[in-house]
Amino acid sequence: MAKNAAAQTKGEKKTEPLADNAYYVLKNRIMQGLMSQGEALLEEQLSASLGMSRTPIRTALTRLEAEGLLVSGPDRTLRIPQLDARTLEDTFHARITVEMATAALAAERASEKQILRLEHLIWDEEQARRSRDDSLTAGLDRMFHMYLAEVADNFYFSDFVERINARVSLFLALSNTLGDAIVPALVEHERILDAIRARDSDAAREVMSEHLLNVQRRIREELYPEINRRSE
Repeated sequence: MAKNAAAQTKGEKKTEPLADNAYYVLKNRIMQGLMSQGEALLEEQLSASLGMSRTPIRTALTRLEAEGLLVSGPDRTLRIPQLDARTLEDTFHARITVEMATAALAAERASEKQILRLEHLIWDEEQARRSRDDSLTAGLDRMFHMYLAEVADNFYFSDFVERINARVSLFLALSNTLGDAIVPALVEHERILDAIRARDSDAAREVMSEHLLNVQRRIREELYPEINRRSE
């Protein structure tokens, strides 16, 4: 029995790096916009394309589902979510409400060391943009917002920002709106940082709202152009 338990543990350890590899490969495909809304991820096909057994594939898919990057349909097949205009509005309504408060608190509580870290994150974003690495740029954009929540020193804000980032990242990937749009986004990040340096909570709140409304508008124009045509 002890021998069987040891063999099982050894098998689990061998599966872990494969599952991690499958997770990152699939997540990168999703975040780079290489998969469409509603597209199914089938274990058998992924096993063949990635050259590994279905066990690590299943582990990776479960992890992606937990992050909200996949959803289970009526047939229990995991798919890329179908994101409608109402979901976009609800997501950004919640995000803007929380991140405005996060930016205001960060302006009150940021240490000089944390301000320096925010400066470095913006610099890293600029370098990623110059190298046209959209995946890295998207990751650094998420880090900027998540670190702001850490600076605000409020557990509930941090928890919310971390969880909603997956859904926002999915919208960005499916709309393919990061690219050149990172230029105005970086300018807005700089303005948020300026307000934090000045300890101006009201300005930080206002610029964060403007920034996220612009992100929302770009996604809406790309994914749901019919809404903009109706409003003209």
